Amino acid sequence: MSESMRVADVANGAEPFELARLLHPVDLADFRQEYWERKPLLVQREDRDYYAELMTLAEYDRMLSLAGGNLEHLRVVQDGKETPVSELGSGSSETALESVYARYRDGATIVMNSIQARFASMNRLTRSLGSEIGARIQVNSYLTPATSRGFAPHYDTHDVFIVQVYGSKRWQLFESPLALPLRSQPFDRSQAEPALAQEFELRAGDVLYLPRGTVHAGTATGEASLHLTVGVHPILWANVLAEAMQQLVETDVRYRAGLPMGFTNSAEIQRRLRETVAELAAELPSKLALDDAVARTITRGVAINAPVLQGHLLDLERVDEVSLETKLRRRPDLQWRLTVDEETVHLSFHGKTVRLPAHVADEVRYAAHESGAPLTAAAIPGELDEPGRLVLVRKLLSEGFLTFA
Repeated sequence: MSESMRVADVANGAEPFELARLLHPVDLADFRQEYWERKPLLVQREDRDYYAELMTLAEYDRMLSLAGGNLEHLRVVQDGKETPVSELGSGSSETALESVYARYRDGATIVMNSIQARFASMNRLTRSLGSEIGARIQVNSYLTPATSRGFAPHYDTHDVFIVQVYGSKRWQLFESPLALPLRSQPFDRSQAEPALAQEFELRAGDVLYLPRGTVHAGTATGEASLHLTVGVHPILWANVLAEAMQQLVETDVRYRAGLPMGFTNSAEIQRRLRETVAELAAELPSKLALDDAVARTITRGVAINAPVLQGHLLDLERVDEVSLETKLRRRPDLQWRLTVDEETVHLSFHGKTVRLPAHVADEVRYAAHESGAPLTAAAIPGELDEPGRLVLVRKLLSEGFLTFA
């Protein structure tokens, strides 16, 4: 028996920036059916502060000014040419930051990678979208000076939401040469620029969705432009089939065998090779354990985002203090999956699976479904005795599933 993955409410009552809020007023069902992986979506608003909760220019300025010599996460780009931060300045970390500012003053775009690791608001955004979409989310920021362009026309091999938080950019969208390209199919910059399809201005408070493969380029207008690129790295159908194929390879020796010696030089061996490949392929529908592959993919999807473990070290110091009346709660922003078989409860979260005896399934289910509300070991229903319930909640606290309320 399997229960769908869920996400707890956000810590401290902060409202998550879910997909519906990111795209408002576009109906989420319409987005899924009409736009997702199909075509761009432009949402324009007359609300320049709509995304101020996520990022402001003042917050960006503060973060950059405090970077010091720790600039590995920064890039500077101008007209498609990227300069590594390591090549800036005189080689010392003390002068590298001023060199970044100097390049910006000369028209270069400052790119800050993976800002979800530095901003709590970005971290909440990636967790919320990651659990809702079932994909890995990465947020980069792009600060471009007035009238400048960082990148030449190109496409990304992941979907993106371009969230404009300050200023504006003039965007051009071009005809796409390849739908839904893989990471192994990057944009070929040696080809002629494709035909222009759309052109518009993205202002503060607006958002633009681009399916992977959409060729695009943006130029700042008369003021600086700061936007966030929310990159979506989905699990593909091909990944599910590859998971099933990998399991078959591990369990059936025929798929692990090497090709016959001399196959490159013998027409007869090549004929037999084609016959054998056809035979093995014909058996795939009956051999592939597709249900198992789907189950493993779901578990992987639960673990696709970084663990939410703030305060866990403090919790570990207090595990022995937990009594039957101690108030605990499910950890905020937690994505999890619960499955039960004849012998074992499998509770998957934070990229791991905690296994417990099947006879505590009802108690674990209660703790998992309590929607982040406080609970105590004494209040957990079921047949488990009080010492057993105390052991259970201490175990879930130690593993990071529960935290103190």
